[in-house]
Amino acid sequence: MVKFRRFLIINNKMIKVTISGASGRMGKALIKAINKNDNFVLLAGATREENNQVGKDLGEIAEIGQVGALLYSSFDKFSGADVIIDFSEPIFSLRTIEFSKNNNIPIVLGTTGYKEEDLSFIEQAAKIIPILKAPNTSIGIAFLRKIIDLTSDSFSFFDKIEISEKHHKDKKDSPSGTAIDLANFLSERVKYKDSISIESQRGGDVAGEHKVILSRQSERVELSHKALDRSIYAEGALVAAQWLKTKPKGLYSMTDIYT
Repeated sequence: MVKFRRFLIINNKMIKVTISGASGRMGKALIKAINKNDNFVLLAGATREENNQVGKDLGEIAEIGQVGALLYSSFDKFSGADVIIDFSEPIFSLRTIEFSKNNNIPIVLGTTGYKEEDLSFIEQAAKIIPILKAPNTSIGIAFLRKIIDLTSDSFSFFDKIEISEKHHKDKKDSPSGTAIDLANFLSERVKYKDSISIESQRGGDVAGEHKVILSRQSERVELSHKALDRSIYAEGALVAAQWLKTKPKGLYSMTDIYT
């Protein structure tokens, strides 16, 4: 059932959310997830100026009927938000972070493909506002990281560590942000002389698959996570938004939620 929240008095306990990159794959998944969740209300979405869907109702963009929130090419309607969720692209994401910082609004970053200077900018912004940076917002990847953290002492028994990942044909960054994050996470915890290689595949509409592969002699161990639907990322982003809303300034990750 479509929720026409613009005709309702918003409960003070409802978390007011805006979406940066609202017309993309993840933006649409978030619109659907928020529409089903009575803890959240969707205020607005933002996208690039040249997007021909600017001005449309976000529910129509997500093909669920009107929800009473529109897509804009600016952040003017974001000022009343409790949390911003960003699933856009690096250049637009940096603009969103700047707005978030200037207006003291916590922000969940699901965008990937940042450059080194972008990461420095995010770290500086986190000294002013709470930021949760998550290349992957699924609970499963947070759990996979936890497994690695708890078992990393045993990884030295293996001769080779690799990561493989698969995503849909339109994903721009390769390797994925999740794969790079896992590789960095492993490098910090495992004594391994060689660099951890990442194999990337693009094709179809794959929501996301990641494997950490441990090899020695004639045996192989695989720690894997497969997203069957990108709704898991949207649900995880809402968990992150609810958690981040009350946190002090600082840079957080999904693992911090489940510690």
